[in-house]
Amino acid sequence: MSRSLDSARSFLEQLEARGGHKAAILSGEFRDIRARSASWKTEGVCSTEAASQLGNMKKNRYKDVLPYDQTRVILSLLQEEGHGDYINGNFIRGADGSQAYIATQGPLPHTLLDFWRLVWEFEVKVILMACREMEQGQKKCERYWAQEQEQLKIGLFSVILTKAMQVNADIMLRTLQVTFQEKSRSVHQLQFISWPDHGVPNNPDCVLTMVEEARRLQGSGPGPLCVHCSAGCGRTGVLCTVDYVRQLLLTQTIPPNFSLYDVVLEMRKQRPSAIQTEEQYRFVYHTVAQMFCSALQNASPHSEKLKENRSPLRGDALSFRTSPALPAIPRPLGVILRSISVPGAPALAMEDAYAVVQKRGAPEGAGPEPSGRRAEESPLYSQVTRAPCGPGRTRLTSGPGRKTRGGRSPAIQGPAWPGACEDVANGVQTGGLGFNLRIGRPKGPRDPPAEWTRV
Repeated sequence: MSRSLDSARSFLEQLEARGGHKAAILSGEFRDIRARSASWKTEGVCSTEAASQLGNMKKNRYKDVLPYDQTRVILSLLQEEGHGDYINGNFIRGADGSQAYIATQGPLPHTLLDFWRLVWEFEVKVILMACREMEQGQKKCERYWAQEQEQLKIGLFSVILTKAMQVNADIMLRTLQVTFQEKSRSVHQLQFISWPDHGVPNNPDCVLTMVEEARRLQGSGPGPLCVHCSAGCGRTGVLCTVDYVRQLLLTQTIPPNFSLYDVVLEMRKQRPSAIQTEEQYRFVYHTVAQMFCSALQNASPHSEKLKENRSPLRGDALSFRTSPALPAIPRPLGVILRSISVPGAPALAMEDAYAVVQKRGAPEGAGPEPSGRRAEESPLYSQVTRAPCGPGRTRLTSGPGRKTRGGRSPAIQGPAWPGACEDVANGVQTGGLGFNLRIGRPKGPRDPPAEWTRV
């Protein structure tokens, strides 16, 4: 196992020891993050002078969410046309140290042009939108994309919708053709349509789906992901943090002392109030824990054996979502972690069963075998049943000589002839072939003898 996965396992073990993502200790962590963030302004670590200038104040959607000067996005495109360099947005470094994200607010009616200046100048290919236009009766974001059969003109930019589709119930994907000065580009927009303001999604899968799809659309080309919600801090910070940790995992660069507390604190140094609520902070822990769990399961010896047999555990090796074959079941995080400590799928609960023997000889008083029929054609095993014939006896579910139109033996509701049930006393068979013993709860998967008839 790589050192990166060792770090992931260590993170999970520490999280479990602290009580999981619902532990009270995370409340103290988040309070400390907020306190330290507030101190940066008074200590001069972070300033907001550009955002506070009189001409720029009207470009801020919220008065208490102002971009830091140290990391703010500075626009140069179209400055000769009299447009200023200010937009309420910040660069956030990615796992490789590059300017991987632009965290910005949802555009206002009078900042639509600035938004498209940003997208064009910094060669943004993918926009992640984590809000709706209207939420709880309030306008949260101005529509900056074109609708079907519409050409949206914003200054010197022309925007046309070329494709729109639902990725799933939570995510909408739009492909836009943007033209500026006779040059055209395709820009993809992923909109999360069911994420409540100041809240969290129902489970991590939808967020992981969104960042995975964003990276698929982004490809290996240059340009940051543009991420926004309404204020560009809470939900935006969750998406940036999840993608940041996912990139650490994919590039196997998770540091030995990996700490989500430190990651979020660093995010907040670059974009104010990134991850805005304690609930969002806990959700990030939950999402990262699921990513690490999936990565460790894929790297387990069982998974490696499947890969050697060319039967991968999952078709998408980059997916950290819950496997469709193993639906998520609400349970404490500790249960998940213990299952990782001891790799292997949990055994399914099984009822007690009886193996049934198809006896070779015909019952007493039965007629001769049909012409040309060999005794060997009667299957040794027919079916498995849970119903006993009586104390210490096992019921056979089929008998020789009784065939239906399809060639199968019908179930017999009771003993049809003497000796149809064999005695079993104290777990030891008193006669017959020696297979008619009661089978207890199995300890694991096993292969049946070749003579068994599959049911």
